[in-house]
Amino acid sequence: MSSNTRIDVWLVIDSLTFGGIETYVLELAKGLKHHNTSVEVLLIKRYQQRSPLVEKLEKEALPYQYLSDLATQPLFALIQKIKHSPTTLIHAHGYKASLLSKCARVLTGAKQITTYHAGETPTGKVWAYDFVDRYTAFISALSLAVSEKVSQKIPATTLRLNNFIDDSKACVSTGEQIAFVGRLSHEKGPDRFIRCAKTRPDLSFHIYGSGPLEAEISQLAPQNVQLHGHQSNMDVVWKHIGALIICSRFEGLPMAALEAMSRGCIVIALRVGDLPKLITSGQNGYLVDTAAQIADVLRTLEQLTDDERQKISQQAICTVREQFSSSAIIPKLLQLYKESGRQSDSHIEKNTLIK
Repeated sequence: MSSNTRIDVWLVIDSLTFGGIETYVLELAKGLKHHNTSVEVLLIKRYQQRSPLVEKLEKEALPYQYLSDLATQPLFALIQKIKHSPTTLIHAHGYKASLLSKCARVLTGAKQITTYHAGETPTGKVWAYDFVDRYTAFISALSLAVSEKVSQKIPATTLRLNNFIDDSKACVSTGEQIAFVGRLSHEKGPDRFIRCAKTRPDLSFHIYGSGPLEAEISQLAPQNVQLHGHQSNMDVVWKHIGALIICSRFEGLPMAALEAMSRGCIVIALRVGDLPKLITSGQNGYLVDTAAQIADVLRTLEQLTDDERQKISQQAICTVREQFSSSAIIPKLLQLYKESGRQSDSHIEKNTLIK
């Protein structure tokens, strides 16, 4: 591909709920559209329950299609689409989309890349799919990872690319809530958030999200914790949040941290995943080594002057804008698209990008 060649991109995903990968795909689609790149989201299967991602794509006037509507087998549907648009680049997210699109690449020679998102090791049948996906990474023209930990799990050369958000419409928060935002699952550590709340009965704590531990967390929650459940529109919630607590056991670079910091919310996070690459403790947020230290940071926040707190908030906003925004990342990704296209024009080969 020459530097002036138009790039058409398909973002492939299997989506039933709305989590970190869906957020990433939505932000990527919006960013590509803003940079005048033709983009379409391909959902592998139409489930009985409508994916929340679809509603958000429609709101942004972003085109999407279900592969299962085009053929009984999504792989056949993808191959047929490739035959009609052979120059389109396929960018897969999640193990199902990655395996499907790599099969299509082997059969058609299509230009295909995968972004690996998951840092934790899954269990059961998903473990096997995840294993095969990682150990076939060499098939892709390019493999991207959203964090160093994720990259280390891929037995092929990968390139780490920062998570990012569209911060252009983010309004600075004036809220004071202390919040947990995310899936209520073991790896996200909502139980740690509850323990922190119990140490500060004089403060109010808020949980936004749902998941397999929702009933358990509801039973454990003391009176100063309010569970708000799943939120279909976090934009109206962020303005109420002053401090976001991230107490995950495993993490890459959580989108919630970027969303919070882009609005000037102060993030208090455990030192996991790539959060130390995002947060410089005491400057644009706070990092702790143990969940018990979160309560100490809350006491520190109470002692800050308005000017000191404002300085941390502004540093957080600047960090996201300069390093983790669409305007900072999309141009780099478009260049990678062009380079992966050149690799794919000849034959399937393991990419040789330097980590």
